[in-house]
Amino acid sequence: MSDNNPGSQGNSPSGEQNQPQYGQNLPQYGQNQPQYGQNLPQYGQNPPQYGQQSASPYGQQSASPYGQQGQYGSGAGNYPGQQGYQGQPAENPGRTLGIVGFILAIVLPPVGLIISIIAFVKSRRAKMGNGFALAGIIIGVLFTIGLAILIIGFIALIPAFTELAELCQGVPSGTEVEFQGTTTTCP
Repeated sequence: MSDNNPGSQGNSPSGEQNQPQYGQNLPQYGQNQPQYGQNLPQYGQNPPQYGQQSASPYGQQSASPYGQQGQYGSGAGNYPGQQGYQGQPAENPGRTLGIVGFILAIVLPPVGLIISIIAFVKSRRAKMGNGFALAGIIIGVLFTIGLAILIIGFIALIPAFTELAELCQGVPSGTEVEFQGTTTTCP
């Protein structure tokens, strides 16, 4: 009389042999397998056990794949002099204001100059550069000086225009009058 229990017959009906029985430890995937970057054990040597470190040919200890690892950004495991992941770079606090100041330095030079200076100072406090603010300062200074020269020129011409207007008053249009040593036609 035969049992239908495969364990009692010696061979299992599905052809599985040398399989551990229920409750025995099964090997885990990747256990005792070398990880990427680790040295393979030489012929005749046993691989390092869980939690142990293997010696590298350069005299440094390489960590077990399951060993303690450093935190992100700590630089652990990186090449000498290399920084770890630092995250996103900080945003420049004067960047947007620098762009606005640059545009206004062309359209309204004094206002653009002031805004560009404020943006440049904000960026410097954050230890960052701001090319738009610097360009806005340069353009704002040049255009403000040009605008000041134009305004002074117009102010200087106002008395001359009033004197010409007094000479041409009461004279028909197109009549020539002498104005500051030159002959001028009245409007």
